[in-house]
Amino acid sequence: MSELRIAATGMAAALLTSCASKPAPAPAPVAAAPGPIAQIVISTPEPPPFEDWRDRPLTPGDWTYAAVAGGSEARFGPEGEAAGLTMRCDTARRQIVLVRETAAGVLEVQTTFGQRVLAAATELAAGDPLLDEIAFSRGRFMVGTPGRSLLIVPAWPEPARVIEDCRG
Repeated sequence: MSELRIAATGMAAALLTSCASKPAPAPAPVAAAPGPIAQIVISTPEPPPFEDWRDRPLTPGDWTYAAVAGGSEARFGPEGEAAGLTMRCDTARRQIVLVRETAAGVLEVQTTFGQRVLAAATELAAGDPLLDEIAFSRGRFMVGTPGRSLLIVPAWPEPARVIEDCRG
């Protein structure tokens, strides 16, 4: 009988616990007001300095060619702005002048064949080897002037055409 009493007591306890109400769920945590968003700044390292002018990007701009009174000229610079560099041919005298606008003093011209320093208004004979070096430089040539940024100019057909115009 004692087993029956233990079983009855266990059943009664089970029935009582099934009738008991479930405990209330724990309250949801209250979200804190968002704080300021941290900004992450990623700094890119400075590119290494150019070791060679041939590694520099081309100066923005394009060449244009035009026949002018007494010859022809090729002008390099951004569209709608004053030319940064002009190559002008005087066909009667067979002379070419290389002019960097607003520059005085000297022009340093570098091609893939070599370097030459000219007075700012030097006239070159149409057969001057520097002109061939400019025309056949590998993709670009450089014109430097003290106190001004370098011009890295593409070696396009326009300057070569001015040279050919002067040579006849």
